[in-house]
Amino acid sequence: MFLLGFVISYWSARRTLHRVERITETVARIGTEDLNERLPEPANSDEISRLAKTFNHMLDRLQASVKQLRTVTGGIAHDLKSPVTLIRGTLESALCNEGDEKWRDSVGVAIEDLDRLLHLLNTTLDLAEAEAGALHIERGPVDFSDIVRQLVDIYQPAMAEHHHEVTTDLEEHVVVDADSTLLNRVVSNLLENELIHLPAGCQVNIRLRSHRGSVELAIEDNGPGFPPDIGNRVFERFVKGNHSPGHGLGLAFVDAIVQAHGGAANVSDRPGGGAVITLSLPVGMLQAA
Repeated sequence: MFLLGFVISYWSARRTLHRVERITETVARIGTEDLNERLPEPANSDEISRLAKTFNHMLDRLQASVKQLRTVTGGIAHDLKSPVTLIRGTLESALCNEGDEKWRDSVGVAIEDLDRLLHLLNTTLDLAEAEAGALHIERGPVDFSDIVRQLVDIYQPAMAEHHHEVTTDLEEHVVVDADSTLLNRVVSNLLENELIHLPAGCQVNIRLRSHRGSVELAIEDNGPGFPPDIGNRVFERFVKGNHSPGHGLGLAFVDAIVQAHGGAANVSDRPGGGAVITLSLPVGMLQAA
């Protein structure tokens, strides 16, 4: 009887563990871009079967929510971007015509405002999709060193105009598995943040290093730093200082995109004054290649 009970218990335990293992493998295959995978639902109605059914119901609701989000964001983009683009085209066409110089200046200012509106709209939509896990990411081998170096060169004249001294310490050929367009926007947002919020005559140091399977980008400055009341919330949307000219979306976008790539963004105080923004991204298997 004892031997028979041991065999039955062992068989039941192995059967249960096998079912749990199948559930674990299925859950591991489920990603934010493909929510069609479902757990197997056995015919019996034990605890594991009920767990699988509950999890599948949750996936159904999640998939419906993501689909609804994509529909809403696409509708907003279509409804707002089309008229804004049309207005901009009309103003640009009028700007090409000869007329009063003061009128031409006003039209030029209007076009700049529309450009800022379009940028704000695109950032808001991308941020909403990234936070919902619905952002489309086209991954591929990306030389992060080249991206940082090219953008620093682009922003160098503007930095010099504000009398900022920019130094770089970039490791060569740091390759990550990422979306190059999104990484360009992330680094651009960080440099734009330095350009807008730093007083004239500051030092900006940019470092890029790979270490133990991850890539770390650090942008350090000796400016006034972040206000104490928002120091821990700089990556939240619409959080900004009282005198900030921005909308509080730049760093929120950076954090969302970095997290979508499996990384993390952090901010800390620089010894002696200033701030340090650090991005960490996983290298994956591409670094060895």
